[in-house]
Amino acid sequence: MNPVEQAIQGKAMVLPKDRKIGLHILEGVGAGHAFVLSKKSRVTFGRDGADVDVQDPVVSKLHCAVEVYGDLIVLRDLQSASGTFLNDFQIKDELLKDNDTFRLGSTVLQIHIRESE
Repeated sequence: MNPVEQAIQGKAMVLPKDRKIGLHILEGVGAGHAFVLSKKSRVTFGRDGADVDVQDPVVSKLHCAVEVYGDLIVLRDLQSASGTFLNDFQIKDELLKDNDTFRLGSTVLQIHIRESE
């Protein structure tokens, strides 16, 4: 079992009540757009059938996912053809922290984790 799987073992996917998790598109189609994860604890990214539509020919139909397990947030590559990169390193699954950036194709996103008001 890898370190991410060990960290989330026994945890349910659920959004935290005391924090807001936001994503901001820094580069690529939709640059400048931002959104908050407010309804789903798992959000998929891709070209076709994903929660977040990324119109980039290098991006797979279902490319990657952000999964929230309360206080832990996981970026998971969904066996994409071109890979998912966290802070410029290709990953399979990794824990995300505030201000991390991840890239799929030419689209770069940044995660923001803030206390709820």
